[in-house]
Amino acid sequence: MRAIVFLICTFFVGFAQASFYAEGDLVKPIQLQDQFESEIGVNSNTQVLLFSRNMKGGDIIKEALETLSADEKYDSAKQVYVADVSGMPSLIAKFVAIPQMKGLPFSIALDREGDATKMLPGEKDKATLITRDNLKIVDVKIFESSESLLKAL
Repeated sequence: MRAIVFLICTFFVGFAQASFYAEGDLVKPIQLQDQFESEIGVNSNTQVLLFSRNMKGGDIIKEALETLSADEKYDSAKQVYVADVSGMPSLIAKFVAIPQMKGLPFSIALDREGDATKMLPGEKDKATLITRDNLKIVDVKIFESSESLLKAL
């Protein structure tokens, strides 16, 4: 009986630890729509993946990308911003947030259901920068400010 309990506990601990992609993992391609309902792919060409799970993390990325877009250093072919907006009430998303996003100088791949991004590493109120080579994660960094993210970009 103890052996069974031990195996079950070991399984759940291992499952909890493997809940997010980490350095060295291969990431499956992701296909989402942006704020204009155009298709955006995170694929083997994507070298930098910016990711946010909530509005505060999104604000950090937005401020950094607005600065980059103004300096014309943002390369949308190799850099993709993905936002998990699944936690946002659908009416707020539809009538407030997404219309505001249409005024931004860059596209945001929107995960409206949360399924496509559930394995991406991220923390509440922070921005995630995932550096990739082909489909393999090379590095994951978490940022609390747009200034520190901008320096990393």
